[in-house]
Amino acid sequence: MALHDTRGVSLSDRNLFQKFFGQVKEPLADTTFAMRFIWAGPLKHTWAIINGNLCVFGYDKGRYVVWGPPVGGTKLAETLAECFRIVEGMNKASGVGAKPAAIYIPQCMKEEYEALATTLGATLSYWTQDYVYRTKDLVELKGPEFDSKRNKVNFFMKNYGYSIEEFDFSRHADGCLQLTELWQEQKAEAGDGSWRYELDSETEVAKTLLKFSGELGVKGIVLKVDGKVVGYSLGERLAEGMCSNIVEKTLPTVNGAAQFIFREFARLWPGYEFLNAQDDFGVDYLKRVKLSYHPVKLITSYCLEKK
Repeated sequence: MALHDTRGVSLSDRNLFQKFFGQVKEPLADTTFAMRFIWAGPLKHTWAIINGNLCVFGYDKGRYVVWGPPVGGTKLAETLAECFRIVEGMNKASGVGAKPAAIYIPQCMKEEYEALATTLGATLSYWTQDYVYRTKDLVELKGPEFDSKRNKVNFFMKNYGYSIEEFDFSRHADGCLQLTELWQEQKAEAGDGSWRYELDSETEVAKTLLKFSGELGVKGIVLKVDGKVVGYSLGERLAEGMCSNIVEKTLPTVNGAAQFIFREFARLWPGYEFLNAQDDFGVDYLKRVKLSYHPVKLITSYCLEKK
């Protein structure tokens, strides 16, 4: 059986992706066109339509995988089998002998994929989890559980001459791009080099989101201190009543800026009850930070891997 041809992700695919992803009942923060577009370079994303399903592929931890569940069509078992053949071919061409897998399968599809695992001779296991907060909690920071966050916000407000502006590409893009480069330099100097690839990828992703913010329909805020950009936070609507925080950068040397801008980003979405701050990418530090904001919900995602 001939393998389907795949193509790269481009801005012209936005409406198509949104149509398919919009059918996921409880989407992960990862399941949006904006995420697939900004990560298309580092993760080598391609896609195809198989049996009416949108199927996305990408590169993760040294192997090609199916990136998220095929959505929108029929014959899911046959579609996944074909997707597995495609990633097997990609891995073989790259000299990789990894087992084919589909990652970021959302919790709302768990039962369906447990049944498919048996059919496909695969296993379904934990992959990661999204951290979901009540937007009002992030804005108010009430109660003893938020004491440390509130103290840092108060410190920032007391000690810096700051201003908050809603992100506008024409006014803020250059300053935010410069901040991103400075953020990368400071993070690289503070690290031991072991995460350099991830740091460079994250920097590329942030720059892509800034450059194409208008086309991607994201919105956010910019934080200035004494007229200079020291932080920005950009996100999008994820589902009914839920927004998503895609990229947030602050200068590590500005004490309390990270806590302050996260609160102000939440304030930007008054009509949304929940805010999804994405997953922790398997990084312990990020997990601790995300848990410290006391999520009201953890949305698990799964990996379907052939035995």
